[in-house]
Amino acid sequence: MVIWPNGKRIAVMMSFDVDAELMWLQRGDGNADHITNLSKGAYGPKEGIPRLVRILNKHNVKGTFYVPAWVAEQHTEEIRLLVQEGHEIAYHGYYHESEGGRPQKEMEEIMEKSEQVMQKLYGIKMVGHRSPDAAYNDYSIAMYYNRGYFYSSDARDYDKPYFQKINGKEIPFVEFPKESLYDDATYYFVTDSLPVRDNIKPPSFVLENLKADFDALANLGDRCISYIFHPQLSGRPGRAGAIDELLTYMLERGAWVAPAKEVAAYMIAQHGPFL
Repeated sequence: MVIWPNGKRIAVMMSFDVDAELMWLQRGDGNADHITNLSKGAYGPKEGIPRLVRILNKHNVKGTFYVPAWVAEQHTEEIRLLVQEGHEIAYHGYYHESEGGRPQKEMEEIMEKSEQVMQKLYGIKMVGHRSPDAAYNDYSIAMYYNRGYFYSSDARDYDKPYFQKINGKEIPFVEFPKESLYDDATYYFVTDSLPVRDNIKPPSFVLENLKADFDALANLGDRCISYIFHPQLSGRPGRAGAIDELLTYMLERGAWVAPAKEVAAYMIAQHGPFL
């Protein structure tokens, strides 16, 4: 059982998938030529990121931003703001490409390319991973670990963090499970491109859902929440306001809000030697 620091009841990671235009480009169905849809994606870096950073700064907390390297190349200065403000940049593919079913050699090449982009642009080494479509392979955990990563946020099999295993033995590599309940696309993503999504929810509905689940998990004592916010969705003013309210609510009720790499490092240190 994990004991969170300073008597905190739960670990919360304010994590954001900065998919930008790739949210649309990867859907196909003519979106590559759909200027309006691409502009929806660009809203994330242009408006969403600065607004969300202001909210995180207001609460004196840091977030984790999963950024495809292509997005960093296209929106270099907007992503630089995250680095300058001390937020974590983590791996999310080069072109938001699916990992599922890809040969390991191809995945190694994609990761190497992405890592080099982030190193060149910002001088950073990423240590966390989130697969663009939550799919990964039987070789993936060992590959991430051998490349110097020490956490991922892909699986959905628990509501508490745990150590991944290789050959049946735990390794210093933390999994932060996620869930569609914590994904703003579940509530906010609207498109008439296939598959159609049109069940939009108001921020007040989303806020009450997230509060209720936070309370339930915090009462269990050793849980975590790894959110999946998208700046192009949750960066809109009313929705960002809901995040502001959610942070106030969680911090007043014993949440440890920290970047994923900090939570993972804490868990690894608390574990002691790995055999």
